[in-house]
Amino acid sequence: MDSLPGIKPSDIQSFLSILQTVNDSGLLMRFDIDIEARKQDVKDRIRQVSAHRFEALMQEKQSAPGVNKALPLLLMTDEIEKHTKGLDKRFPEPLLGSVPCSLQNSRRF
Repeated sequence: MDSLPGIKPSDIQSFLSILQTVNDSGLLMRFDIDIEARKQDVKDRIRQVSAHRFEALMQEKQSAPGVNKALPLLLMTDEIEKHTKGLDKRFPEPLLGSVPCSLQNSRRF
């Protein structure tokens, strides 16, 4: 998970394919596995990694003393925008949203 900032779609495509196959097989419904909870775990971990990375970057920007105290914040917003644009370009669609979860619609067992 720590390599998330540099991840490419090709790096995770096989995992998404496996998730799709497992979902299509019906195993999730048969064994009553809460895939939404696992998806939330992944989202939470992504938030943690992102926060840690941007906190370290902010500390780096604030470590250089200067007259303009707002400059580190301005530089940080530039970094956030740059990373956001890069991620939007690499991943135009939500990754975990691309795997449908039929478990929500039908709980037979």
